Amino acid sequence: MSIGRKWKLVALGVGLCLAAGLLGGCGTFRAERQGKQVGDAICNLKHSGSGDVQRAADKVVRQVNDLQRIVGRPVQEDVRDINNNLGDLRTHVVNGNSALVQQDIAVIQRNFQAVARTLTGKGKAAYDGVQEGLGGCDYS
Repeated sequence: MSIGRKWKLVALGVGLCLAAGLLGGCGTFRAERQGKQVGDAICNLKHSGSGDVQRAADKVVRQVNDLQRIVGRPVQEDVRDINNNLGDLRTHVVNGNSALVQQDIAVIQRNFQAVARTLTGKGKAAYDGVQEGLGGCDYS
């Protein structure tokens, strides 16, 4: 095998490794972006008016389902009582109880934080994205 041919094979191998790394990074970025959309949807639920609560709650469920599809992890099993937390949040928004709404958001944040500490890769990126989205919730 000639030296020129060896260099071409080495260059091809390096190129394939770089491509694999970039594609893996894209999956992590997509998971984090979807996680942020979940956090944003939860914040939107917090700020929705009484007539929009159900629509906002449905959007949270759709975003969580998308997150689960992208990450390949059952969010409902990972995040302890997420359905109950979201149900409580929806009820407290409808009732206009801002103190309990804040508690609900704090509980959801703690649950996502606890799970994120145990994950790596796309799962961790996704749950970190949720935290980023929830961090955008003002606490007023």
